[in-house]
Amino acid sequence: MTLPYERRRALQWAGETLRDLRSPHKDVELWGAPVPEKLRQLAIRILRHYPEPWQIAAATRMDDVAVSDWIAGEPDR
Repeated sequence: MTLPYERRRALQWAGETLRDLRSPHKDVELWGAPVPEKLRQLAIRILRHYPEPWQIAAATRMDDVAVSDWIAGEPDR
C-alpha cells in the first residue's frame, strides 16, 4: 500500500524528471545522450497540467480530510 507521503514524493520526483527532460542543457549530463525531441515535447505538454512544487507542498498542508488522506508531508519521526 502506498502511504500519503510516498505519493507526495512520487509526484515531486515525476515533476523533477519531466522538468529535466524538457531542458536541452542537461541531456548528456543526466541521460548520457540527447533526449529525443518528441520526448522533450511530450514532457513540456504534460508539465502544462502538472502541479508546481509549491502546489504539491500546499496540498500537504490542506485541512481537507479527503486530500490529507491521499497526500501528506513527511511523517514525524
